[in-house]
Amino acid sequence: MQNLKNNCNIESNENYNDIPVYYCSHCLSLNIMILDDNTDYCDNCGSTDIESTDILTWEKLYKEKYKKDFNKE
Repeated sequence: MQNLKNNCNIESNENYNDIPVYYCSHCLSLNIMILDDNTDYCDNCGSTDIESTDILTWEKLYKEKYKKDFNKE
């Protein structure tokens, strides 16, 4: 798990929306990994088209694409 792009080393008093998240622009997965040569890729679909934004914007993109909230089944 060391190669996970979105690690969780966050102070509890930080504003979570100020922290960038990295996501796959193809499937919107947050499961972004880093290869040894510093190439980022999506561990879900294999895409290397990785972007970053704040978590609220990402949640909005997810809802628009999948027509549901990320944390809802």
